[in-house]
Amino acid sequence: MRWLRYLNQWRGTAKEAFDQVSIVAKFLCLLHVTDRYIISSTHVQGPSMLPTLNLTGDVILAEHVSHRFGKIGLGDVVLVRSPTDPMKMVTKRVLGLEGHRLSFFADPLVGDDSVNVVVPKGLATTMLWVIEVTITFELFQLLLE
Repeated sequence: MRWLRYLNQWRGTAKEAFDQVSIVAKFLCLLHVTDRYIISSTHVQGPSMLPTLNLTGDVILAEHVSHRFGKIGLGDVVLVRSPTDPMKMVTKRVLGLEGHRLSFFADPLVGDDSVNVVVPKGLATTMLWVIEVTITFELFQLLLE
């Protein structure tokens, strides 16, 4: 009996603590969903996006909605997962979508040989054809998480 009276004494405090914890948990869930599926901040650095982004680094807001509706267009800057290091994200500009013909110099330091490439058709909406700085072609998976 004494034990039940002791529990009743702390019932109000426990209920208030539970209410506060549930508010914090709801806020953290909302923050997680927003960061993961709507918009998130990302630190990017490196020379591949000069002069649009600084060499020393910029903090950008990356939205995660456009690619789900197929709204990626030419000239858009995208964050993609590196095929050589899946833990690393790289920033690239979209140069061509499926069916577009791209023409570029194979190795400007060696000669004036140009290469024509047609971006393959039938890629899923979650895949893009992007050009690496070394002019090698890779399929990068878009940041979906």
